[in-house]
Amino acid sequence: MKKPIFHSATITLKLPLDISAHEEIEALRTAGIPVDALGNAKSGFLFVRTVGGGAQSQQNIFRWFASHIR
Repeated sequence: MKKPIFHSATITLKLPLDISAHEEIEALRTAGIPVDALGNAKSGFLFVRTVGGGAQSQQNIFRWFASHIR
């Protein structure tokens, strides 16, 4: 029986919840995540999760999984 293959996120990025959409898109692109003008992944899969207790400490965690593992 073959061992299952798990693919960890290619890139993980944590950003404050209160940054602007423009700043968020620029940060994603700078990190190497290919996103369009709306912040949608052009390739692969982009998973976003909000974490944090209070309103001031909330953050978005972006995990991007590339289409192909190199």
